[in-house]
Parts: sequence; structure tokens; C-alpha cells
Amino acid sequence: MKPLLEISNVSRRFGGLLAVDSVSFDVAEGEIVGVVGPNGAGKSTLFGIVCGDIRPGSGEVRLAGARLTGLSSDRIARNGLVRTFQTPRPFTSMTFLGNVVVAALARTGDTAEAKRRAERALDRVGLLGFRDAPASGASTGQRKRLDIARAIATEPRVLLLDEPLGGVDPGSIDEILALLQRLREDGMTLVVIEHNLEALVRLADRFVAMALGRKLAEGAPREVMRDPRLVDAYLGGEGHEAA
Repeated sequence: MKPLLEISNVSRRFGGLLAVDSVSFDVAEGEIVGVVGPNGAGKSTLFGIVCGDIRPGSGEVRLAGARLTGLSSDRIARNGLVRTFQTPRPFTSMTFLGNVVVAALARTGDTAEAKRRAERALDRVGLLGFRDAPASGASTGQRKRLDIARAIATEPRVLLLDEPLGGVDPGSIDEILALLQRLREDGMTLVVIEHNLEALVRLADRFVAMALGRKLAEGAPREVMRDPRLVDAYLGGEGHEAA
């Protein structure tokens, strides 16, 4: 079976820093893949390349066989691939609902339909009760959920999640993991960057490990976590990630 998402030998250099170095891996439809590695590994830069925010120096990305490389992030989102961010950036002057309506309009020009999609998305992430609240008052956990709601309102085939558990209180982690499992059950394919490896092991089918821009290992989560190269990368405390 042909993979849904193909990342083939992508590289990106920022001055003298090779942030992503010939990284390749595929993602099957309905799969949850965790991308792991220490700070400085190039994970967020890789996400930027996949979603069109960053142009690669070489390599290509394909979704369902169609080439995404060179397309704008808006065009890629309309093709069915979207991302969330490590630090969500909602429109603080708007309500929770307004934020998600703006995202839904990327897939439909009908305002009434965008509002219906936005309400469904807020309901799926457990925020419908805050629909009329200003986003400026959202907690870190609510901002994470709101960012997910904005993404799923576009009805993507592939969702890239950049640290969905970062800054979330421990009591909410199980709820977010359950939400991500439900999204998979609804037909979405997920690629997840996450530093909470214990939680990610419970969620992901497979890990791709990176360090210093390179792919170190790929396979079953617990096997990848035991890879001595990944252990050395974490213990080495590698430096700044270009993202």
C-alpha cells in the first residue's frame, strides 16, 4: 500500500547550520507517528518544511502521491495537511468560536458552514462551552485545545502536532491523549512532536528519532527509546533547535 505522507531526503540549511539533513520517512494512512529527539534535533524545522512554512534546500514531500514541495502553506492546508504549533497563537481579540471560524473558512467560503464546522471542532476538543469567551483569557491547556480545534476545522487528512502536551497540567494529559486517539478513529493521520516520551509511547504506533538534523532511528516506540544513539543525544544536551 502506498503511504499517505512521503518525506524524501529533505534538507534545510540556515547559514552554517544544517538544521535538517536528508531526512526521509513515510506515514501510512491512519497511523500515529511520534517524532522525538532533544532540543536542536530539527523536529520543528522538519514540520515547517512539510507544511510549507519553510522551503527545503533539497528533497520533497508528497501527500497521497501529489507533490507538496513548493506550494504555500495555505494551499497545502487546502490539500489536507495542517499543523499546530508548540506555542499556540490565537487571535486574542476574537472569541474561541471566532478563532475556529477563521480556520474553517480556509476550506469553505460559506460563513454559515464555517460556523457549523467550528462548533463541531470546539465540541470535539471539549471547548464548546467557551465558544463566546475571549481567547485572550485562555489557559495554556485551552490554547492547545483551541489550536487543535482550528486545525481540525479544516478537515485535514494529516495533522502535524507540535508538542500538544507542552505546558498542559498533568491532570489533562490523559484527556488530550484520548482526544488524539479519537481523531485517529475519525480518520485522521497524526504526526506528533512531543518531549513527554512516556505519554507519547502510549499514543504512537511508531517513533522517528532525530538528533542534530539527522534521522537516527525508526521503529517501535520502546525499541527506538532504547537506541544508544538516541540516549546519547539526550544525555549530550545538544544545543539550539532552528525552528
